[in-house]
Amino acid sequence: MTREFSEITAFDDTFGIFHLPQARVIGKEVRNGGSIGNTAPALWNAVFSSGDAEILRTLPHILKDSLYGWTCDYDPQTDTFIYMVCALTPADTPVPAGFVYRDIPETLCAKGLYGEDMGKTLEHIRDTGYETNWEPYGWNAELYLDAEEERPPRQVDMPWHWIVPVRTKNI
Repeated sequence: MTREFSEITAFDDTFGIFHLPQARVIGKEVRNGGSIGNTAPALWNAVFSSGDAEILRTLPHILKDSLYGWTCDYDPQTDTFIYMVCALTPADTPVPAGFVYRDIPETLCAKGLYGEDMGKTLEHIRDTGYETNWEPYGWNAELYLDAEEERPPRQVDMPWHWIVPVRTKNI
């Protein structure tokens, strides 16, 4: 059963497929990976220390009380990608000065379990009759729910849910 993305709730630790309407991802970005290394932690620190997180929180959200670690724009030559600390907002939301954005077409997406790695989320996708839909989407994201950030449901290495675009498996 597919539910609306806005129906995702904190502490619901079940795998699910959700309808994500056309959206706009707004945030701050860095190039990450390859010889550059992991630049994401420094970006998170900068977003919170600069007050940019508060600006992101004032935007309209498709899913209330959430932020994302969004990955996109993979470059195979350098094995790097864009990593954004961002909000997922309705399409055409005005972008605040100094922020970047990506427009995302409507899609189905899978929400993984809290703390599981990407490989396990991909297994759930396959086991439920779906497959990843990287084209034309070319993204995935770490979903951080404020309530789970404040009171983690359990101690894990990856305190988030993976969000991955999917489609019904072609048989």
